[in-house]
Amino acid sequence: MTSTVPEKIGIITATVEEKANRDGTRGSDDTGGTLREGKRQKAKGKEDEETTLTEVAGLKRTEVELEKVKREMKGFIAAMREILDEADPPNSKMRLEEVELSVEVNGEGKVSLLGIGGKAGGKGAMTLKFKRKDG
Repeated sequence: MTSTVPEKIGIITATVEEKANRDGTRGSDDTGGTLREGKRQKAKGKEDEETTLTEVAGLKRTEVELEKVKREMKGFIAAMREILDEADPPNSKMRLEEVELSVEVNGEGKVSLLGIGGKAGGKGAMTLKFKRKDG
């Protein structure tokens, strides 16, 4: 059985819709009920703050060249190796045994490390596990 490596890989990403909203103004969207601890008081003489609301509008599939994703992943892994080498110096009393990272590939093929509280949420993220070799 022969397997062929595709030239492109499909990546599913969320399409987002951003809306500007000035604090204290009304919008036409029904956002449902909210629970708050009292009303926020505006500082005297302070103008309304503008906020950006981000909503997931749907999902879309994008074809990205496999070579681009491979280059991005190789660069990301090389950077992580360098960081992890510095985190585990040879003369240290403690030894770093294992590191687990959540990584996202976006619709352009860019590889990113997911942080805590990131917008991506990590549902479609890859988990890379680096474990020390014995010896």
